[in-house]
This record gives sequence, structure tokens and C-alpha cells, in this order.
Amino acid sequence: MGRLINRLKKPSEKDLRTEQAYVIHNSNRSIWSGGLVAGLTPDRLGSILNAVRNGDCPAEYLELAQELEERDLHYRSVLSTRKHAVEGLPLYVEPAGDADQELKIAEAVTRDIQKHPDIMDLKKNALDALGKGFSANETMWDTSGSVWKPAEFRFRDPRWFAYERETGILKLRGAYGSDLIELKPYHFIIHEPNLLAGKQITGGLSFSALFYWLIKHYDVTSWAAFVDRFGYPVRLGKYGKKATKEDIKTLRRAVASIGTDVGAVIPESMLIDIVEAKNTGTNADVYEKYAEWVDKQFSKLVLGQTASTEGTPGKLGNETSQEEVRQDILRADAAQLEQTLNRDLVIPYVKLNFGDQEVYPRLRLKYVEEKNVELIVNSVNKLVPLGLRVKKDEMLSLLSLSVPDENDEVLESQSTLLSPGGLNSAWPRDHRTALNTQSVAMSKASATEEELVDEATKSDFIEISDEIASIIEEASNKATDFKSFRIELEKLVTEWKPDKIAELMAIAFFNSRATGDSEFDGEDDG
Repeated sequence: MGRLINRLKKPSEKDLRTEQAYVIHNSNRSIWSGGLVAGLTPDRLGSILNAVRNGDCPAEYLELAQELEERDLHYRSVLSTRKHAVEGLPLYVEPAGDADQELKIAEAVTRDIQKHPDIMDLKKNALDALGKGFSANETMWDTSGSVWKPAEFRFRDPRWFAYERETGILKLRGAYGSDLIELKPYHFIIHEPNLLAGKQITGGLSFSALFYWLIKHYDVTSWAAFVDRFGYPVRLGKYGKKATKEDIKTLRRAVASIGTDVGAVIPESMLIDIVEAKNTGTNADVYEKYAEWVDKQFSKLVLGQTASTEGTPGKLGNETSQEEVRQDILRADAAQLEQTLNRDLVIPYVKLNFGDQEVYPRLRLKYVEEKNVELIVNSVNKLVPLGLRVKKDEMLSLLSLSVPDENDEVLESQSTLLSPGGLNSAWPRDHRTALNTQSVAMSKASATEEELVDEATKSDFIEISDEIASIIEEASNKATDFKSFRIELEKLVTEWKPDKIAELMAIAFFNSRATGDSEFDGEDDG
């Protein structure tokens, strides 16, 4: 239907406002159902699935697909996880180009579609197609103004639709009988995700899940019966040979009351034994393991992996590779939903209000690839000292951190004092201390004294005291590389008393500030 829109003429205002798929009680378009699970057998399920394969698409299959989501907690959980991953992606509009008219059309799409109050519900309802193979939402148009725009999007029960056997095209069921009615153009947003090549109706996740769910249903039912029968201790009443019928009735009532009242009164000549159930754990484990196995099949089917839902890696590889599989599924789901929304909503809206376009704006889902933040930070930490240049803004964005203002209180690591370029790179320019000269001292092995003087002159370093200089010189003489230099420097500095370090730092800061203020006032002592 949506693929043919470019060849269709503009509908009339009356036709656009006329609803096509609506509720008719006691017909093929009822919103209620009696439920099929209670009497479902393997034979019955098999016949329903075979009918779907043969193109009959019975409403019973779509009803079972809905009950599957309602009844099985694990299937509903993983399917919701997959849906929510797409629902949570923000929408934005990509203009067709930079021309004024193209930007004007994009602004209209943004106003009337992207920012529509029901757009989130539309995304969610469209993704119902993941389980059933297709979904249908009917657009209710508002034609009261100069711009014809969507007023609301109404989700339609999938049981109201069927694929025509001869053509494979989705159509609306007649209210009564087996006739099929062609869908009106501009009215429906039909999402048909391409999950499996071939017939669209058999590609829904429910088609593969229903068989496993049925055997799990039998398993859990048997498990409940087993627990009810063997999970409680057996109450055994004994009576003697001379017991009368009345005595036996009394004993029977006493045994029955123990199950509810915990206690009972019986004649002294009678006896009640409580026989504990033994070895039930091993038998019960069979039911539990089988149910867990089916749940893992659901996870593989819906999410493509089991690690994130079960908490342990499955057989598809390690957790990292499985997360990548999930991202592939998310990208595919998002791209296919984009295609549907543009074909069945954006293009009709533009055609109704702006006429045919050579290129149309696109409604896009903003997908951002998940990044291993820890790996990136560790890599940057190792590569920056080797010469890699990294933008600070990009690192702050990666960590979801903002740039601190001048008056903000910020966190600082003490280890920065001894890190490569620590104070020189992390502290304000007028607060750099003499520790910056450690890089100059390390070049001593490969530079002349004149080169060291030139380097120090070019660098905006603060003059340091003789005591600090001697410490740095002693550490550099003992060091063979930067790592050993840092270790030696730490040893020497830790021998200082805290008040001594504070005094030296205060002098350096005061000296730096005084020089900065002097230069700011235009006074030059040189």
C-alpha cells in the first residue's frame, strides 16, 4: 500500500477524514477474545501453524501470539527489551537539502510529525510487528486548517487483517464472512519488519516461539502438579483392630485438619505419622532446568544472545561479542522502522501539503554506537605521553561531563603533582610550579647545558628555589628513565615535612601571582 503512494492522486478531504478500520461488535472486528490457551494441544497448534504457512493466516494464530506475550513472563521481558531499545531512540528530521523550500518542508515535518504528542505511542505500537510479523496503525487526519496533518494514530488489532493468498498483500477483513478489503492509501502505517526472508507472516518471532512456549506450558503445569503432590509431607493415620466406623471418621477428619489447621485431636488409641517427602529435589530440578532451557531459546530468538538476560555467557561467545549482536539487531530494527515511518507517514504528509517532491525529508532515529569508555580512557592515558593529541571537549563529552566554570569547585588528584606535565597541564598558567622542570631535567642526558637554558627560557616556567632544584637534580642523576625518575622523586619528596612542602608551594604560588599581576599592570622589570 505505502509503496504505491507516489502513483496515487491526492484524496479528497472527506475521504481522508473517513475511518476505515473500526470496531464492529460481534464481528471479525471485535476487540475481545475468549482465549485459546486453555484447550490448546500440540495437534491444534500444529494445524494453526500449518494454516499460516499455507497462506490462510487465521485470526487464531494472531490471538495466540498475543496470549504468548501476555502469559509468558520471560518472553514478554526480552521482547519488551528489544522494543524499548528502539522506542528510546530520539527522532530528528533530516532535510532533503539546503534550499529554502526543502528547509521549510523539513520544519513542517518537525512540527507536525516529529513533535507530535502521540509519536512515542506510534513507535511502540508499530513495533508490535516484531512478534506478529506486521502491525497496522490508522492515521486520523486533521484537515480543518490550511495544513493537513495527523491528528492521532490509532492502533488496529492485527486479527482484523489478513494476507491475501494470491498476492501476499495485507488487507482488511470484512466485518462478516471471509472477504478481504483493500486498504485505503494515506490511511495506514503498516510496519512489516524483514526478520526472515520469505512469507511475511511467518517471519514474526511468535511463529518460532509458540511451539517452545507450548512445551514449556506443559512442563510448568506438570511441575506445579508435582509440587502439589510431593512437596508436602504425607499425613498417615493409624487405627487399631477394634476401631469403630465412628473412630475411623474421627481419624480421617483429624488427618485432613492437619493440612490446614496444623493440629488435631484424636483418641489415645490412634496414631498419626508425618512422612516427609524424600528425593523430590532431583525430580523437581528436571522441570526447572527444562523451563530455563526454553527461556534461553526465547532469549536467543528475540535478542540474539543469552548473556545479558541470564547473567552468564551463553554459547554464542563471550559477553562482548554478544552485546555486539544485540547492537546489530537494534540498528536493523531502527532502520526498518525509519523506512516505514517515512514511506507511510512523512511522504504522504509532504505530498498532501507541498505536492510531489524529487527528494523528501527523512525522519531519522538517532542511534549512537555504544563505546567502551574504560578502554578509550586507558588508551588515551597511555598514548597522550607518546604524542597523541586529544581534544579535552571530546573526552568530557565521552564521560558526560561539562567544562567547569572559573568559580566552580573542582576535584584534583594529588598524584597530578608527580605526573608527566602534571601541574603544567592541569593547573592555571600563573600557578605552574617548579615541578615542570622535571621534563627539562630528564633531557639532561641528551642535551647540552646551553640547550637546557634555552629550553627553560622558551618555556613559561616559574623560578624555583635551590632546595627544590637540588632535589630534582638528585632524582635525575639516579634515574635511568622517566619511570625511575618519578620513583626517585617521590622518595625524596616524601621525606619532607608537610609544613615544609606547604611553605615552598606558598612561596611559589605567591611569586607566580605577583609576577602575573605585575605583567598585567603593564610593569616590566626586564
